[in-house]
Amino acid sequence: MKTQFDVAIVGGGLVGLATACALSRYDLTVAIIDTKVDEWQDFNVDDIGIRASAINGASQRYFSQIGIWHDLCASNRVHSFSEIGVWEKNGLAHLSAHAKDYGYENLGYIIENNLIAYHLYQLALATDNITIFNQVAIDNNYTDDYAFLTLADNTTLQAKLIIGADGAHSWLRRHEKISVFERNYLHHAVITTVETQYPHQACARQIFYPNGIVAFLPLWQANKSCLVWSTKPAQAEILTSLTESDFCHELFKLTGDKVGQCQLVNPRMVFPLKARFAKQFIKHRLALIGDAAHTIHPLAGQGVNLGFQDSALLVATIKKLIDEQKDIGLVENLKSFQFTRRKDALVMLTAMRTIQDMFNGDNAFKKMVRTVGMNAIDNFTPIKKQLIKYAMQI
Repeated sequence: MKTQFDVAIVGGGLVGLATACALSRYDLTVAIIDTKVDEWQDFNVDDIGIRASAINGASQRYFSQIGIWHDLCASNRVHSFSEIGVWEKNGLAHLSAHAKDYGYENLGYIIENNLIAYHLYQLALATDNITIFNQVAIDNNYTDDYAFLTLADNTTLQAKLIIGADGAHSWLRRHEKISVFERNYLHHAVITTVETQYPHQACARQIFYPNGIVAFLPLWQANKSCLVWSTKPAQAEILTSLTESDFCHELFKLTGDKVGQCQLVNPRMVFPLKARFAKQFIKHRLALIGDAAHTIHPLAGQGVNLGFQDSALLVATIKKLIDEQKDIGLVENLKSFQFTRRKDALVMLTAMRTIQDMFNGDNAFKKMVRTVGMNAIDNFTPIKKQLIKYAMQI
């Protein structure tokens, strides 16, 4: 089997697969190293995925560039949403927006994660210059000209650049001793799929309450949504231990008549939430992207989009370096990528921390500030349009 590549990618999740497929379009040879990547080989059209993502305009354009957007749409499971509704439980703060009010066709797309991964995986399998290694990486080292990655079966891969796309607990980041700023959000996310009494009408909804945030992402079926319920860890454990009827009763107490009574479609999954920010995104012949470089609170649905934007910029940077006949693995040549992506991730991390802190608890002063602030934004169209344009990358 081939062991010399232009790029080796550790991690075969959404961002790793997207990066491999995008690089392959420029005739680069790419290795993907991941023991779990083959999980994406099957997709059951009768099942609804537990996890879904709000895909913004930038990610949609990247999917088109890679070549999977047409196939995603052909599945009839890509659902554009045209409205957002945000409000505070037992408070007066609220914000809403409809795409047509700003001349947009939609505000983004809700797509099941496993559907995206399935099409990326199928494209990777069908691409001659992508090789998948169902292995664990156990060591890596570098010379001036190459990076070497040793796999568990003692295979050694040679590449000009190694990309770490291996998630929040990145082996590559830890192995390289890249330090990480971390902050617990003191929230766990309970994620599942629900069938709501009332149709979602292509509206993404978010409810803030003193102990957390409840979000409904509208899926391709009119009464089904991905539920992301972020709350304190102890409460998350209680919620997952409740019977289905008791869980839905607790959910109804928060949402009231906005979506009506709910029924569970999928099991409940729990994920601890923590902000992470790697102090370096690049080293000699190494680049980190996606959750390996940063993780944020899911309250704005921007985590996966940040990862795809990392991927798109890194691919564009590599393409530019090759066109200029420059080494794609040198730190000096990757500094512009790091500067841009660190800046964007820091902005998003700061925004998520500010929003979560402002809505955490039932302090009277905080309540007044968020009511005045949100309602002012809601009533001032130019600011609201700019916020929507930035978040959705329209």
